[in-house]
Amino acid sequence: MKKRILSLATAMAVILTMASCQKEQKENSAKGILFYASYNGDIQTKATSVFTSGNKVTILGYSSGVDVTSSSAVSGTPLEATCGASGLLTPASALYLPKGSYDFYSVSLNSSTAPGLIFTSGQSAQLSNGIDYLWAKSTGISEGGTASFMYYHKAVGIEINITSGTGVSGLSVTSIKITPTIPTAASKMSLSNGIIGSANDVGVSTAMNLSGSKGTYIMLPINSTAINVELTVNATIGGTPVTAKKYTSTIPAQIYASGSYYIINFTVSSSAMQFTGAQVQDWTTQSITGATLAEQ
Repeated sequence: MKKRILSLATAMAVILTMASCQKEQKENSAKGILFYASYNGDIQTKATSVFTSGNKVTILGYSSGVDVTSSSAVSGTPLEATCGASGLLTPASALYLPKGSYDFYSVSLNSSTAPGLIFTSGQSAQLSNGIDYLWAKSTGISEGGTASFMYYHKAVGIEINITSGTGVSGLSVTSIKITPTIPTAASKMSLSNGIIGSANDVGVSTAMNLSGSKGTYIMLPINSTAINVELTVNATIGGTPVTAKKYTSTIPAQIYASGSYYIINFTVSSSAMQFTGAQVQDWTTQSITGATLAEQ
């Protein structure tokens, strides 16, 4: 009898061990989706750069090929994640999905602030100026696979550079202001392609971020519209020191498209402030021509 009881106990132990092993194997076979991030690079070289560590993103997943304007995101998304070393995005919780193929979309504010963007029928809520909205897409990802996001700037970057011309010395730019976009109901991001809709009007004069003689500002896209520029400088012009000298200009009507970065150059001469050219780098290719600053 004692041997029989011992044999029964041994059998039960074997069964429990087998069940535990099967459970462990099942758990190990379920792999969460891995996410990686990078920035889109130079248009000419197609190079990429590693996403900034600490940046936060939102990730939304859909069954492959569905229309995001009429479909629901898969269970477990939207999902917030934080970028770590080598571009690895670490979500608040791992994402496990049934067998299948999936398309993933992601947005970011290019900062450590959580995006907080909510998409309804594939459209975000109304967006704001001054924010570097990023968008990325990774398609055809199998369960347990790896989704690699290449993020694109989707707002509009404006850069204004001021240089000294003949007869000008000691130039110090103290302020550059522009009249940026007035956001409207059209100023929303499309989840399917990241494009932000264009508004139609500009608002009040707003200070650009100033670094030396360069001003930068991020605004929302706008249809063909003129933008006003106001410049304040200290300098010696024609041998005469001037303080808080103001100049104004109206940049001719131009479409400022989603994902474009506009660089505008002005030169201060002894008699006037002249527009000296424009170009676009990094985001897309556009140009601006025909602006002159009038002295006040």
